[in-house]
Amino acid sequence: MLLLRMRDGQEVFSLLDIWPPTFLQLPESLTAQEKTALARRLQDGGLPTAAQWEALNR
Repeated sequence: MLLLRMRDGQEVFSLLDIWPPTFLQLPESLTAQEKTALARRLQDGGLPTAAQWEALNR
């Protein structure tokens, strides 16, 4: 899951498929606490999907 901030400032979530070998090569840039906070926002935040945001902003 990705947390995206759109140009209008609204946050939305989207899904991204990455092959495991590619994903493992990404550098860590967040602390465990930051990752936990992001996961909670994605799961419990009631954020619209990127597709829902696009449909509302056409």
